Amino acid sequence: MRIVQFLHGNKIGGMEKFCIDLSNALSHEHDVLLLADKTFKKYVETSVQFVELDIEKSRNNIFFLWKIWKILKAFSPDIIQVHKQNTINILKRLKPFLKIPFVATKHDMQIKKAFYGLRYAITIAEETRSTIKADYIYKIYNGVPFHKPKKIILPDGFNIVAVGGLREVKGYDKLLYIVADLDFNYHLTILGEGSQRERLEALIDTLDLKEKVTLAGFKSNINDYLYSADLQVITSLSEGFSLAMIEGLFYSKVLLSTKVSGCTEILSEGLLTDIEAFHAKIKMVFENYDAYEAEFIKLKNKYSQRLTIEACKDEHIKVYRNIISKDNI
Repeated sequence: MRIVQFLHGNKIGGMEKFCIDLSNALSHEHDVLLLADKTFKKYVETSVQFVELDIEKSRNNIFFLWKIWKILKAFSPDIIQVHKQNTINILKRLKPFLKIPFVATKHDMQIKKAFYGLRYAITIAEETRSTIKADYIYKIYNGVPFHKPKKIILPDGFNIVAVGGLREVKGYDKLLYIVADLDFNYHLTILGEGSQRERLEALIDTLDLKEKVTLAGFKSNINDYLYSADLQVITSLSEGFSLAMIEGLFYSKVLLSTKVSGCTEILSEGLLTDIEAFHAKIKMVFENYDAYEAEFIKLKNKYSQRLTIEACKDEHIKVYRNIISKDNI
């Protein structure tokens, strides 16, 4: 099968990482063309055909649209998958001139008009389905590649790890207030970069947490951190289908999360909590660790194989074939 992946943006986040991982996995058995910003080229395997595009600056330019049309006509794909509203709008404009089906994947809970009036769409969780208006909506859980972890040395105490960009939606400011009141020896490591770094650094100073919290930045060995820590936390205010949760199912001993989309479909009630009760829940895990670890092991056994990028790739191929068959009727 000949597949185009069309990605907008120039910063690596969960959605971008997923698109690249999916492109890499698909390329092992299919011809894959990825249209994306040059920022992402270093993450793409050589089996993927990569075409560098500056979509942010050019998407409303008629000559840019013509360039995209020429690229797509030359590659002659069976299907095109897009991952953000700007790329959807480009495909909607080109659709009258292309006899190629395209499917749009919705990665978050935000209401975006580009996801209205579609023929085919993919939702990554049941909650995100309500933000899409399409003739056919398929649900495919995200997946991530598995990399065997190794034990690393973390600071003394009960080690808590959070993974994700330093953005307001991740709730890290609230997490700092939560851990500031813990009455046992702990250390919190936050893995990720983003626009909230200065604000979080200032809050760490204000709460006198310099010895208790590390903003570790972007790390390529997230698996090692999760494997070596005692507890992973997700304090997000909103999610689509958290890649950090999937990584937790692969590597973490225990995972606690707020009641956000995706996590509510996978995690048991005992591992979910409101942000207001997060402090008490961490204390409960610390005091009853074996019970929470046993509860999480059951979920790891149930879901870890279903949430690999290989399983996700196989589900996408099934959907692609279904769409192609419908489009040819």
